[in-house]
Amino acid sequence: MLPERVRRFIESEALLQPGQRVVVGVSGGVDSMVLLEVLRRLGYRPVVAHVNYRLRGADSDADEALVRRFCRRHRLPLRVARIDLKVRTGGRAIQATARQVRYAFFRRVALLEGIDVVAVAHQRDDQAETLLLNLVRGSGLEGLLGMRPKRRLSRENVWLVRPLLPLSRAEIEAWARAEGIPWREDVSNASLHYRRAVIRHKVLPLLARHFGSGVAARLAHTGALLRAYYEATFLPDLQRRWQEVADEPARALRLEPLRTQPPVWQQRLILEALRRWLPGAPQRHRVVAQALRLLQAQPGRRLELPQGTIWRDRELLRFRPRQRATWPDEGLLEPDRPLPLAGGTLVATLLEAVPERLDEGAPLVAYVDADRIRWPLRVRRWRPGDRMQPLGMTGHRKISDLLTDLKVPVDRRDRCYVVSQDGEIVWLVGYRLAEPFRVRPETRRVVKLCWKPDGPLPEKA
Repeated sequence: MLPERVRRFIESEALLQPGQRVVVGVSGGVDSMVLLEVLRRLGYRPVVAHVNYRLRGADSDADEALVRRFCRRHRLPLRVARIDLKVRTGGRAIQATARQVRYAFFRRVALLEGIDVVAVAHQRDDQAETLLLNLVRGSGLEGLLGMRPKRRLSRENVWLVRPLLPLSRAEIEAWARAEGIPWREDVSNASLHYRRAVIRHKVLPLLARHFGSGVAARLAHTGALLRAYYEATFLPDLQRRWQEVADEPARALRLEPLRTQPPVWQQRLILEALRRWLPGAPQRHRVVAQALRLLQAQPGRRLELPQGTIWRDRELLRFRPRQRATWPDEGLLEPDRPLPLAGGTLVATLLEAVPERLDEGAPLVAYVDADRIRWPLRVRRWRPGDRMQPLGMTGHRKISDLLTDLKVPVDRRDRCYVVSQDGEIVWLVGYRLAEPFRVRPETRRVVKLCWKPDGPLPEKA
């Protein structure tokens, strides 16, 4: 049976723990509807996340309606984001933007729900399509690895898993029909305007006609073999070389050890630096070649990219992300007056009763004793020397030490906020509440502090 195959794959790849809560990305198509039903039958506890891009008018709303009906029938929690993607993109790069929006929303739902796993419905045919698509794009070795069963979705330890990866599209559709699982077809998937659709409807059928119906499975198997080789040999070598050349705190590569690397490794280390320090920057051969020319350039020469600057210093090649100063880095917080900040919005809500669960929404939500609060609260970036008394502790600790203990990456620490009252820190936003402000047995009124990172807002069904 199909659910049993999924269960074995989940166990073999350590994707989920028995009975675990999991955010499930559900579009309304057959793959995601089957994924949701299989996980439900296997005893997992799904929180459904659906994105309505409003690209197909009434059809998009019908997709959402189907997902809502299924969730109501099975009493599953549902979170929905509605986004006018055409307005956001101007009609350009719609698929790439949709993917970014979708994963940002899934991540956000996971953080707001206190869940550390997001499941999506990629299957074996998707894997074969991805491999072929990356091959014609010239994506290099890593593009031929295909999709991993499990990968990190965010720096906050949210993981993306793909439980249907060993199954074919035909198997999934056959099971859905046999079990009466409802789904909707997205007619845009058949449009040859998109490259993936050309691979799906033209290239793979042609290959199957000449090389047999199992061509998609063999392509997926090739990707798995390459991934095993990559993880066993290439990654350890890359990590060793990265440690030799990278200055992580400075977001820079040391020039002398970089110059001693073979040319192919120079290119790969530049690419690694782009991925780590200038996320979203083009990773094409042309960009890497331009960055490599800086190794021989005079100090002070720069390569400007939309995402930031690569700058030739005397002994370093520095990578500086572009700062977006759309919103301030500090402000005063008052009840029911959202405070927009760089990276998100902070909201304080006065509650007249103590919630049953004080961990609901953690780590982006904190509950404090309202009688210990004097408005307005001050919100700012944390500073060296800042100290607080963490929840459950008697003494004070440096914020810098707390962030180290929490394994917050160095490049993210300068984006952390604190909420303070008269100079005393109330909350290290998203990480630690202060002991003096905790909710006590005698507490009658509570202030709910909620940090909402930038991205689509989830809507409770």
